[in-house]
Amino acid sequence: MYKNIRKDISKEDIEYTYLSLISNKLNVGIIGGGKASYIKCKNFLSKKCNVEVLALDFIDEFNNLMDVKLIHNSYYKEFIRDKHLIVIATNDKNINNEIKKDCEESYKIYIFAENYLESMAIAPVQRSLKNISFAINTNHGNPNGSLLLAQKIIETLSEYDDFIGYSSLIRGKAKILKEYKKDIIKFVCSEDFKYIYDKKKDKLVIEMFFGKKILNKLYKNL
Repeated sequence: MYKNIRKDISKEDIEYTYLSLISNKLNVGIIGGGKASYIKCKNFLSKKCNVEVLALDFIDEFNNLMDVKLIHNSYYKEFIRDKHLIVIATNDKNINNEIKKDCEESYKIYIFAENYLESMAIAPVQRSLKNISFAINTNHGNPNGSLLLAQKIIETLSEYDDFIGYSSLIRGKAKILKEYKKDIIKFVCSEDFKYIYDKKKDKLVIEMFFGKKILNKLYKNL
């Protein structure tokens, strides 16, 4: 039994290429008005994406959503024309396959809700702190596993969140100091400097390495 399970899992091995898309520039089209569509719609709306949903009928939960355009109609190809991402989630396999074909012909990125292995994209679990955002997926379609790992990652990254925000500000200031930019960025984006930051010795150490003049420029208006 163990060997058979391993063999089945290996068939689902896939490689991911991750991109961070700017939410308010992303047009999402969801086709279907059932539970799967609702969950996807709610998720993309929470990220401030532009969402339209096309279906003949919608479950009642859609009435509670704001900032979404609901279109009561059967599928038509023109619907996907101005969308970057399509979620295919009707309860008709023939229509789903037709939409998938249209997406591929139009070079649209699509999520096939019925079977993630037929998708071009998969929506990972996303989490955000004040200064850090991340997404995580598993290689074998285990969303509950992704949720578990996301919580573990948050616990680790929380220790770095304030430091990442702080070092990002220093990095931004360093960009105008062309002669020192590379060395400063490398210096502040390190575990050693985080240790110094945690000890509240950051200004003292920066002055020691780069001088008072550079220190003043880096911390001006911070």
